[in-house]
Amino acid sequence: MSQNSISTYSLSSSLIQTIQASQAKLSKTQIEISTGRYADVGLALGSGTAAGISLRQQENVLKTITTTNGIASTRLDTTQSVLSSIGANAQSFLESLLGATSATGDPAVLQASAQVNLQSLTASLNTTLNGDYLFGGVNSGQQPITDYSTPGSSNGNALDQAFQTTFGISQSDSAVSSITASNMQNFLDSSFANLFQGSNWSTNWSQASDTVLTTQINDHQTANTSVSANEKAFKELFSAYTMIGQLGTANLNSSAFKTVVNQAVTTVKSAISDLTNIQGGVGLVQNQIVNANDTMSLRMNYLTSQVNTLESVDPAEASTRMTALQTQIETAYSLTSQLHKLSLVNYL
Repeated sequence: MSQNSISTYSLSSSLIQTIQASQAKLSKTQIEISTGRYADVGLALGSGTAAGISLRQQENVLKTITTTNGIASTRLDTTQSVLSSIGANAQSFLESLLGATSATGDPAVLQASAQVNLQSLTASLNTTLNGDYLFGGVNSGQQPITDYSTPGSSNGNALDQAFQTTFGISQSDSAVSSITASNMQNFLDSSFANLFQGSNWSTNWSQASDTVLTTQINDHQTANTSVSANEKAFKELFSAYTMIGQLGTANLNSSAFKTVVNQAVTTVKSAISDLTNIQGGVGLVQNQIVNANDTMSLRMNYLTSQVNTLESVDPAEASTRMTALQTQIETAYSLTSQLHKLSLVNYL
């Protein structure tokens, strides 16, 4: 006849292991109740884990695009505001030009107005946003427009040289009054016009890039999200403000003055039309971003619901499980306490 013996130590050790295992399960269950998700998604889903990862990756891509769209929208909003200001100044200047050849028109006042507008346009196109030049294109780290008013500026020197070469005098010379209308028109159509074209423009006026910033506004579409200072509208406005402000306008004879004003009127009208087209293009992209964000928001909501379907726990089941585990742990603690009180002394 054999006898089996079980020590209180082995029973106590078994209960402690049970308590530790139950506490680990309880900790996971508490996490699941707190987060609403499986504590170990991979263990819970098994082969279905890949589907959850794929859904989250798609959601993260859309979140990233939405964030960059916010940055692009701010850039475009600021650009639109600057363009509106430039347009308003151009329109006001055009009205001044149209009244300049009347009996009450004052060439000196018009010249001063053009100089102010030249400075204003330069400042507008050198606008920065978060440390980047708004109209620099992809050269956003470099100031796009050279300030004409700076002594020794490349654009100022180029105009002075062109004027001196053509007329043999400087713009400040009183002899500008002897320049004929035909000679002035020839100058405007040739040497002066060339100052705002090709390498003369890129060397003396602008360090902006023709290539503008692009942004991926959804997962299959990109859009231009900046405007370059090299746009034709800006060249035209610089040309108009410079011809009125920097060619000795106040001292020209009436026929030469009228020639310059007429040329400026034509140039500003063209600039305003081109500027309107630029603003329309910016507005179109702004709308595209809004629509893209709306669509992505719906898609992210759908992806989130799919992820939740895969990874979410049943709150009622998790709560019941937690209660059962707590009861199990309390029972194990109680048994352990009773085992510790057992002693052979009590039976002697």
